Amino acid sequence: MPLRSLVGLFALAALLPVAAEAAPPLFASDELMELAIPLDFDDLCRPRETEDCDYSATTLEYKDASGHWKSLPIEIKIRGGWRSLTRNCSAPLLWVRFDETKVAGTPFEGQSLLPLTTHCGKGVSLDSARSRTTRADYEQYLLREYLGHKLYLQLTDFAVDIRLLRISYPDPERGGRPAPHYAFFTEHFDSVAARNAAERLPRGSFDADSLDAQSAATLALFQFMIGNTDWSIARERNVTLLSRDGRQIPVPYDLDMSGLVNAAYAGPAPGLPIDDVRQRHFLGYCQPETDWAAVFAAFNERKPALLSQAGEVPGLSRKSRRWVAGFLEEFFEIIALPEERGDCIVKRCQPWPPAAQDHTSRLDEG
Repeated sequence: MPLRSLVGLFALAALLPVAAEAAPPLFASDELMELAIPLDFDDLCRPRETEDCDYSATTLEYKDASGHWKSLPIEIKIRGGWRSLTRNCSAPLLWVRFDETKVAGTPFEGQSLLPLTTHCGKGVSLDSARSRTTRADYEQYLLREYLGHKLYLQLTDFAVDIRLLRISYPDPERGGRPAPHYAFFTEHFDSVAARNAAERLPRGSFDADSLDAQSAATLALFQFMIGNTDWSIARERNVTLLSRDGRQIPVPYDLDMSGLVNAAYAGPAPGLPIDDVRQRHFLGYCQPETDWAAVFAAFNERKPALLSQAGEVPGLSRKSRRWVAGFLEEFFEIIALPEERGDCIVKRCQPWPPAAQDHTSRLDEG
C-alpha cells in the first residue's frame, strides 16, 4: 500500500510514520469485492430496541481471485446507532465476526471483527422526504460515504482503511441470490493503531491536555469540508481516540450525516445556526498551538488528489460526481482566501478547553 500523505507536512514529530505494519490482505486492494451473506434482517436483534443482543451464525461467501465462490463461517450482529433502528433502516449496519482459525490464506486473513456499512434502505419512517427516496438513492448515499473515507485517507494515515463491496443478502428460507447492493468494510480501530505504532484508547479517555492540536485541526477541517456536524472529539461521538507518544489522535467514522453524502434523512446537529447539511459550520477547537497556516497548506497541496477521488469510485453516478465536485470546490474557494478562511473557520473555532456539553449532547440523549 502506498504511504498516504501525512499531516506530518507540518513538522509534527508525533505523527511521522514509524515502523507501520503492512496492510492486511482485505485492505491491500481497492478492487471491488463480491460477497453474499445469507440472512434475514427482520430476524436480527436490534440493540437499541432489544436488550442483550448476541451474534447470529451464518456464512460469508466471497468470489476469489480466480472467480470461484468460497465460504467462511461468520457471526453477525447489528451495530448500534441511528441506523440500527427499524424505523430508520431496513438493512442496518453490521458487525461481522470471523473465526481466526479459518481465515488463513483468504482475503480475510488477520481479521477477527469488522464493521460492515450497508446501504441502510428505507425503514418504516413516515417522513415524507424519506418516502420519496429510491433504492438507487440509498446506493449513492453509501458510495458517497465511502468516498468520504477515501478523502480522509488522502490527508492522514490515522484513518480507517476501507474496501468496497457488492453484496447480496439471500434469505436462508427462500434460497437464490437477490440483486446485490453496495457496501463497505472498514478497518478495525485496533488495526489502525497497530499500523501507526499507536494504542487505541477506551471510550471516555479524552484528555484536553493530551489532544494533538494539528490532528484535531485536520479532522475538524475535514469535517467542515464534507459538511458534517455529527461528531465530537471531546465527547467521542463518531470519533475514536488513539494514543502515540503521549498525544491523543482522533479518528472519525460514520459520515452519513454529512453534506457530502446529502442523504434525505440527514440533518445538522440541533442547536447550530444552520438548517441543512449542505451548509458548512466549523466545529474545530481554539487550541492555541494550532498552526492554521500549515493545516490549510496541507489541504491545498492535496486538492488535486482530493478532487480526483470521486472518479475512482465504482458505481458513483454522474449526478453524484457533479454534486461532489461542486461541493468540494466551494470548500477550496473558502480556504484559498485568507479573509474567507479566517471568517468561516479560524474565528469560528470552539472554546478551549471544551465544555462537558456540546452540540452533540442532544444527539446522544436521543
